[in-house]
Amino acid sequence: MSWRAKVVWSSGMFLQPHHFQQETRYLERLIDARARSISPFAWGFTELELDEGLLALGKLGISRASGLLPDGTPFSMPQLDPLPAPMEVPADVKGEIIYLALPLQREGLNEVDFGAGEAGELARYGAVEEDVRDNTDASDEPTTIQTGRLRLRLVRAKEASEAYALLGVAVVAERRSDGQVTLERSYIAPQVAIEATAQLSANASLLHGLILQRAQALAGRMGQLSHGVSELADFLMLQTLNRNEPVFSQHAATPNVHPRELHGDCLRLAGDLATLSTSARRPPEFPPYRHDDLARTFTPVFDSLRGMLTSVLEQNAIQLDLVNRNHGVRTAVVTDMELARTGTFVLAVNAQVPGEQLRQRFPAQTKIGPPEKLRDLVNLQLPGIGLRSLPVAPRQLPFHAGYFYFELDRGGELWKPIEQNGNVAMHISGDFPGLELELWAIRK
Repeated sequence: MSWRAKVVWSSGMFLQPHHFQQETRYLERLIDARARSISPFAWGFTELELDEGLLALGKLGISRASGLLPDGTPFSMPQLDPLPAPMEVPADVKGEIIYLALPLQREGLNEVDFGAGEAGELARYGAVEEDVRDNTDASDEPTTIQTGRLRLRLVRAKEASEAYALLGVAVVAERRSDGQVTLERSYIAPQVAIEATAQLSANASLLHGLILQRAQALAGRMGQLSHGVSELADFLMLQTLNRNEPVFSQHAATPNVHPRELHGDCLRLAGDLATLSTSARRPPEFPPYRHDDLARTFTPVFDSLRGMLTSVLEQNAIQLDLVNRNHGVRTAVVTDMELARTGTFVLAVNAQVPGEQLRQRFPAQTKIGPPEKLRDLVNLQLPGIGLRSLPVAPRQLPFHAGYFYFELDRGGELWKPIEQNGNVAMHISGDFPGLELELWAIRK
């Protein structure tokens, strides 16, 4: 016969406990099959709190826990089920998983221990007498019935067997010479909600904060859209961050998020960011989802995301403020000395004169150099820092119709003082009605 087949109820049956036990097994199988078809990882903790005080005494114990065992059995300690006895951690335990264990249902084995010990170690339930009332008759006197409480226990990995449903609780790093037990804090117990333990929920909150911070920095850097787009990559990055920030905001704030859902969103974000943040333009190969090894599952993708989100947010193209000092003199300051030494400097020019005339006349009528040498350059008609006309706008700069772009020659002696103090000055002697200037520094 099938041990979990449905009971056929018919009129005139002589009812025995067997019928109700068989119907209970059938209903449990039905519920478990439905749940597993919806989520293949519908087991783990919804809450887990260890007794930290017992660790100093060389023991491992649970203060409270709830969730689902791998066989589908729900538990809630200490509300509905008794807490397992604290486990004395032997001195030889090192890097070993400690499991929450419950005997599996087995055909032919007694499931209930009535207190005399005749059911043996593999009894799933301990019988407890409770007074209950008829909930359809408020005047009814309570009746004493026996209910079953789960007989959960803590076992070492080396003592675990196939006779038990096992749920990892912690990994013992070592038992020190003073008897104190230390745990591997990187271990993440199997869970059906990321708030069950601190690691996953804390990382979800951290990622949300990093995404939000990076998105705000990018949005602020771009300023008004009327100024143009300095880099398409920045907009794509901001689009990626804006798409994911609300998702991780929900993960950080909403209870009962399954780890697999968080893992999938982390993988998608890592793939998007790799396109924009890594030289390979490809994400690394991440291990597949393992519900019984969440640390190995999440650590690589968390590390990758933190690295990409906390990388230095450098602006490749920086517009320098040009200050008008009268008499055709303008000055600017490069505050980043490394940029002054290695960057490319481009002057964008627009005026109400024919384009070819502007391209030819502007370099000849402009003197650029250190502020302290600009007077000599103008009065003595000495050559300043050269301007080389560019056929198109550099890709890092915003495109403005009618603008011409000139690259500053950093190879001469006049540039050396600028590398040291960052001060740039220019004098424009020609008549260029409606003159508009933008000085840009492009980071290499």
